[in-house]
Amino acid sequence: MTLKASDNPPSCFPDDLFGRPAAGDETVWWVARTKSRQEKALAWELKARGLAYYLPLTAKPQKCQGRMRTSILPLFNGYLFFKGDRQGRYDVLCSGRIAQLIEVPDQERIAHELANLHRATQARIHLALCDFAREGQRVRVIAGPFTGLEGIVRKQKNQTRLILNLEAIKQAATVEIALDQAQPI
Repeated sequence: MTLKASDNPPSCFPDDLFGRPAAGDETVWWVARTKSRQEKALAWELKARGLAYYLPLTAKPQKCQGRMRTSILPLFNGYLFFKGDRQGRYDVLCSGRIAQLIEVPDQERIAHELANLHRATQARIHLALCDFAREGQRVRVIAGPFTGLEGIVRKQKNQTRLILNLEAIKQAATVEIALDQAQPI
């Protein structure tokens, strides 16, 4: 079944998820490893329950029966990130859509990595998956649509790519940048 673009859940709920946390906020980030093809359904459930989540989505053009269609798919297949307290965690576990729940020990790091990824997806420039990067020059983008993003630079063919790592799931996404728009950190 093909969904219209408007039938997809919002990639981020609430909209200000990456702003400053409220005083006394005891929610923490969790990584939900979903059952096959359950990411969007879980996102809708979390939204209905008022639980904050982040599901990075990307548009993928596909040829189907001689026609070009654009599918909106999760960037990281099988993963959804959510913020919750003990009750929220319990609600997600009871959804029946979870294969595994991953505890995130470094809350500041995942918040920073997800905020970077969110800014990149909001720029509506194509993101591509890549191997999780362990080596390379760490940089901060100082100009252009990705100003403020931090990541690792990698040269691929005639392109300079900024790799946005997500340590919690050992996956990464890349976006093309101009080398003169970044400075080492």
